[in-house]
Amino acid sequence: MKRNNFLAILLLGIFFWVSCTPKVQEPIVTTQPKEEIVKELDPNGCITWNEIGAAKADRITDNYNIYRDQIKSKDFKAAYPLWKNVYETSPKANGRIDYVFRDGLKIYTDFIENTSDTILQVKYVDTMAMIYEKALICFPEKKSYYLSKQGFEYYYKYKGRVTDEEIYTMLKTAVEADKNESRVSTIIPLSSLNYRLFSDEKISLEDARKVLENVNGIVSHNVENTENKKEKDAWVQVEQFTTELSDRYENQKGFYDCDYFITKYYSEYETNSNNCDVIEDLYRKLKRSGCEKENPKLVALADAYRTNCKTVNPDLLCGKEALENDQYQKAIDCYQRYVDASSDQEQKARFLLRIAKIHYAHTRQFSKSRAAAREAMKYKSNWGAPLILIGKLYASSGPLCGPGTGFKSQVVTWPAIDKWNEAKRVDSSVSAEANNLIGRYAKFMPSKADIFSRPDVKEGGTFKVKCWIQETTKVRAAK
Repeated sequence: MKRNNFLAILLLGIFFWVSCTPKVQEPIVTTQPKEEIVKELDPNGCITWNEIGAAKADRITDNYNIYRDQIKSKDFKAAYPLWKNVYETSPKANGRIDYVFRDGLKIYTDFIENTSDTILQVKYVDTMAMIYEKALICFPEKKSYYLSKQGFEYYYKYKGRVTDEEIYTMLKTAVEADKNESRVSTIIPLSSLNYRLFSDEKISLEDARKVLENVNGIVSHNVENTENKKEKDAWVQVEQFTTELSDRYENQKGFYDCDYFITKYYSEYETNSNNCDVIEDLYRKLKRSGCEKENPKLVALADAYRTNCKTVNPDLLCGKEALENDQYQKAIDCYQRYVDASSDQEQKARFLLRIAKIHYAHTRQFSKSRAAAREAMKYKSNWGAPLILIGKLYASSGPLCGPGTGFKSQVVTWPAIDKWNEAKRVDSSVSAEANNLIGRYAKFMPSKADIFSRPDVKEGGTFKVKCWIQETTKVRAAK
């Protein structure tokens, strides 16, 4: 008992001694928060994940991966808020990939296609324009891709949002950068705008010539060198359009020079030196192209006209003068008055064909041209020239009867070739021209694959070409 009392007193004493002993204060360690180094942000807003800090970047990349999966599933509505977060925070992603911009364009394209609210559609297109603008700043090395895509969409889908000149500049810049690597989709809109703007005197002769030469070179290169069958077929289809369009420049004053027409057409005059239509047509071409009056070939044509073709008929003089002054409807009216008053069957046929040619080359009223050509054949039997012209009308109708490429545009070559074959059957004098045209356009007929993919179309069977042509023909595949 005494021993227990003693232990209790001892423990109590130790407790009081510890309690009364001054405490030694431990050093206070303060942890300074680690300062995160954030790079200076791009003033143009071309920010990458590396520039926003690790913590923020983790969240943004998660959003990026999630919304990209949603886009692959075509759930654009769900993808939008996450995409917007990424676009507003770090649109340049890792600095190498431009998917954020491409994805934004996909999202807004879907929004446009799924609303009938025209005001909202306009706002979406304007937003896409801003995305394009920023993409060009953030990825200047991909400039041609965005310009060609934007130009294509403005030309075909969002008409009237920008001027033709702006679209032309986009496509022209893209093609100049890409050269032979140009996208096939850019060629038709660029070629169409080049012709239209030059015709309307909104671009210079030098610009129009340069673009035409550039485009034709690109098309020729890809037709000859593309190995992939599907891609090659696409280039061949485009060639059909550019071939016909190149010929149309012949009717634009001053586009081709004097040597061009002499090289291409003078041999035809030498073969038909008494043919007044050939003489007058080539004489006008040489004068319009800027041939000097002293040019021996122009002098020869003038002499041939005075010897064989000079007239005092007021309607014929009226038509000739109107043609020389680019007054095409007036020329047609003058020649029609002559036809109506004349009793000479040969002359009626001749000037009806001239009316048909004016409609083809200048007024571009193909139905009226065909009607005049058919009327001309009534007054002169076994005549191949009107059939040659009708074939040209059909071959030039790809952009009228379809988008310019593809099956609907290519089928026009079938009735065209029919007419040229008929022309050389009834009139051996046009055989050379007919064979040349057949050889030129046969490759533009639909491919075997195109025909095979259509259950209602069979090679060797019949097919009615609709549009303004309305002719039944035989189905043939390009060779």
